[in-house]
Amino acid sequence: MTLTHTIAVAIACAAVALMIDRAAGLRPAPTPPPCVANAAAPSPGRAKAPRSLPANVKHEDTVADLPPGKGQDETFYACAACHGVALIKAQGLSRDMWDQSFQLMIDRHNMGKPDQAERDLILDYLFANFPPRRRGRGDDNPFLKP
Repeated sequence: MTLTHTIAVAIACAAVALMIDRAAGLRPAPTPPPCVANAAAPSPGRAKAPRSLPANVKHEDTVADLPPGKGQDETFYACAACHGVALIKAQGLSRDMWDQSFQLMIDRHNMGKPDQAERDLILDYLFANFPPRRRGRGDDNPFLKP
C-alpha cells in the first residue's frame, strides 16, 4: 500500500467516525448536571425549598451572602444548588424576566419545580433585591434615536 492509499483510508475512516458520531453513536448518554443529580427531588406536596445544598456544590456561599429579606432562604437554596450567589447578584431583571429565567432553569436545567406560593416568594425577593439597572443616559442618548 502506498502512502497515498494509507492517507485516503485514514481520511475515510475519520469521515465514517464523524458520521456515526453525528448520529450520537459514539457519544455517551448525557447526564444531568451535578446540581440536579443531587438536588432534592420535587414532590407534589413540597411547600418549602430544601434547607441544605447538595454535597457536590463547588462554591462556599451562604444564605448571608444574599441581601436580607422575605424569601432570602428560599431563594438561596433554590438557586445556589447549581450556581453561586455572584451570578444572581450580577443580574438586574424585571419581575417578568426573573420569571422567564426561573422557568428556563426548570425547563432546561431540571431545577425542581416549587409550588406557586414559593415561586412567587422567590420572584418577589429577586425583583426587590435585583431590579433592572438604569440604562445611563436613557432618552437623551443620540445613538438610540432613529
